[in-house]
Parts: sequence; structure tokens; C-alpha cells
Amino acid sequence: MYAIRDAKIRRITEMNGVPCAEVEVYPVAEGENAVLAYLTPSLPLGGYELVKVVRSSASMEVDWFDNSMHDAFVDATDEAFESNAYSTAEDERDAFKQQLLSTGQLYEQLNQRLSEGTQYF
Repeated sequence: MYAIRDAKIRRITEMNGVPCAEVEVYPVAEGENAVLAYLTPSLPLGGYELVKVVRSSASMEVDWFDNSMHDAFVDATDEAFESNAYSTAEDERDAFKQQLLSTGQLYEQLNQRLSEGTQYF
């Protein structure tokens, strides 16, 4: 499983008309790239759904303007969570989401930012 060192909200956007937090997730393992996780509010109140995980091979030195229109950003949701002898893909996805939401103050920040409404930066 992807062990999380830190996570920061990059921006609040919309996905299919629903407010969505784009969260940059930094791994514990050296040499692994950060991923972007997309979370939307869900029921029960205070819950979140992990909508998508995106891998980025973009370099901030070269891609400082965050150009997501090229192949540096690839949807990795299906490959990130695979069934194995110990758990299903859905279990892996849920474990990642729970680990993500318990990282630092991310859960509280999500509650605050998403309750303010969608803001574009």
C-alpha cells in the first residue's frame, strides 16, 4: 500500500458539477512521485469519496504552470488499487482514503474549505 508522509490541498474545483478537493499526496518512500487524489463530499455528513487518483511525472521546475494538458498527468485509479490475496481493490482504496483523511489536519481543512463553497485559484 502507498504509505503517506504528508498531504496538502492544492485547490478546490468541480468534478461533474460537485465540489472536489485536489489533494497532493506525498509518499513516505524515497523516489516515489507524489500523486493527486480527488475527494468529493459524501453522505453521511462529513464523509468523503475518493473519486480519482492521478500520477504526475511533471517536474515543478519545468512545469511550474501546472499544465495538465499533456501526458505527465495520468489517471492511475484502477492500477493504484488492485485486489490481492489479502484484500480487494475496494478495500485497498478505502484504506488509502482513511490513511489520507487521517494525515495531519487534512480532514479538518477539507471540512472547512468545502463548506466555504467552490473557489477557483
